Amino acid sequence: MKTSKLILIVTMLMSISANAGLNAFINGQKLHDKSAAYKSGDIDNAELYDAGAYLYYVMGVVDATMGAGIFCPLNITSDQVANVVSKYLNEHQELWSKSAESLVKAALMNEWPCPK
Repeated sequence: MKTSKLILIVTMLMSISANAGLNAFINGQKLHDKSAAYKSGDIDNAELYDAGAYLYYVMGVVDATMGAGIFCPLNITSDQVANVVSKYLNEHQELWSKSAESLVKAALMNEWPCPK
């Protein structure tokens, strides 16, 4: 079951990243670094900027794709989404070279798949 789910996610990620282009403004590594600031309890001014940038980047992807049938959440909060993406990034370091947008979408599809 887990293998088939992983294959499905990787397949979707490949199709999404094909549209994202090779020169994304931000990749998974950069998004992960910003997510670390978001998860940090002791935030200085630089980390506060990164934490905000992380949250607003993730929410921008959510706003841009909501209703497109990519993921189907019910009554989610920005904090829930940020935590789901952060967890996904931590669990999939091998994908950090992909565009951040494609990784956010993959995390959302994994957490809140649409019913078939």
